[in-house]
Amino acid sequence: MSSFKLKFALLLFTLLTHSISGHALSTDKNQPINVEADKLEIDESRHISTYQGNVKMEQGTLHIEADKIVFYFTNTNEILRLEIEGSPATLKQLNDKNEPIAGKARKIIYTENQLLLKLMGNAHFKSNTDSIDGEWININTNTETLQAGSTKGENRVRMIILPKNIPANDKTTNQ
Repeated sequence: MSSFKLKFALLLFTLLTHSISGHALSTDKNQPINVEADKLEIDESRHISTYQGNVKMEQGTLHIEADKIVFYFTNTNEILRLEIEGSPATLKQLNDKNEPIAGKARKIIYTENQLLLKLMGNAHFKSNTDSIDGEWININTNTETLQAGSTKGENRVRMIILPKNIPANDKTTNQ
């Protein structure tokens, strides 16, 4: 591997892991969850709650807007997984450095026990100033890894990495 390619690969890895490592404000998970929707269905036997129609969810700095959110719970009512759908579904949150992160896709799945965030269908993820687009994006907040790709050859992964030495008010990205 050439010296340039190696340096670029190391820079890209550093930027991605730096952005992901502070994925969410750690105190958010201790905050109450507030959900509003047009319709709610609860299936206690299966431990599932489904919110549909103009769904808005907040927990601390986390804000989600979607057409549908399905909560999957354990027998002790702890959240196992969230399945979020929209056109697109969006999420916004602050990390522990008080920097914004945001994602959007047609479907977003968050699996609590694996600390895995999956964005599927015209996926977009932005952390502070860097952004990535792809048909799908998987982020493991525990291992600080990110994968993105396409199920179709024409939808290539695109990433925008802005120089770190530009003042914040001068940074612009295409969204």
